Amino acid sequence: MQTEKIYELMGCKIPVVFTNQLISIKGPADLKKYLSEDIDNRSAVLVRHIKKDYFDFANKELLVTDDSMIIEIWGHIFASHIAGAIKNLVQLRLIEDVADFVIKRGDVIDCGESEVDSNRKIWDILSGFKGIILTFM
Repeated sequence: MQTEKIYELMGCKIPVVFTNQLISIKGPADLKKYLSEDIDNRSAVLVRHIKKDYFDFANKELLVTDDSMIIEIWGHIFASHIAGAIKNLVQLRLIEDVADFVIKRGDVIDCGESEVDSNRKIWDILSGFKGIILTFM
């Protein structure tokens, strides 16, 4: 079973699909726009909304820390942005193919519990460096 909710935050519409042990954020363009200012606080607000609504949906907490989810969102949003810029700068087929892969993967951001998200440990580790990562954004 799944359900979808569209968050309207600061004029941006951010659709999120809720399934067991996993949330999927769609529409990276509006998400990126929403995060273009005050990224730390806005990320925290979005994650709090998502986790509250997940609890209402599943009657249990999503076993993903706030910082881990935030870092995963940032990783997907900004990897797509960087890949697009590189694709426009470097006109090599291999580079374009890799950039297209990264951009396509950024179309939906899946944040799930470790049982269903094979990258959860990576995001968990990176979440320990959130403050440092934030200084580069």
